Amino acid sequence: MKFWYTTVALLFMGTAAFSQKTAYINFQQLIAAMPETKQATDTLQKYQQELAKDGQYLVAEYTRKLQEYDSLGAKWTEQIKAMKEKELQDAQAAIQDYRQRMEEKLGAKDQQLLIPIMDKAKKALKAIATEKGYTLVIDNSKDEVLIGSDADDLMAPVKAKLGLK
Repeated sequence: MKFWYTTVALLFMGTAAFSQKTAYINFQQLIAAMPETKQATDTLQKYQQELAKDGQYLVAEYTRKLQEYDSLGAKWTEQIKAMKEKELQDAQAAIQDYRQRMEEKLGAKDQQLLIPIMDKAKKALKAIATEKGYTLVIDNSKDEVLIGSDADDLMAPVKAKLGLK
């Protein structure tokens, strides 16, 4: 008898687990449609240009040293050549270091700009999912949802909630 009750309880629990209402949305497409994303992209591009200007000085300095080495290197002693080669290596290392720091700064700025946008989109998505009774929403940005009804696609109602066309 105890076995029978356990079996029935497991059946009800299994049915409850399968009765989740599921929807999907292309979250990347939603983020791309938001005007804040365009503003963030423009801000990031301006920031990248500012950083690139700073890096151009390093490249110009390296180019100057390389031209000097190429034009005068035959006249220098081995000690001077070695010193100038070290300067060139140091200049190359400075450029590489700057590029790495620039990438890190750009990544941090991108995250700083993107997080509020994503939070806003998630908040709207959560509101629509709750309103429509969905307990699970799948991001199909990478075409992970192979089959789904249009009623389960939350793109239109979330865009409407965000005031997007």
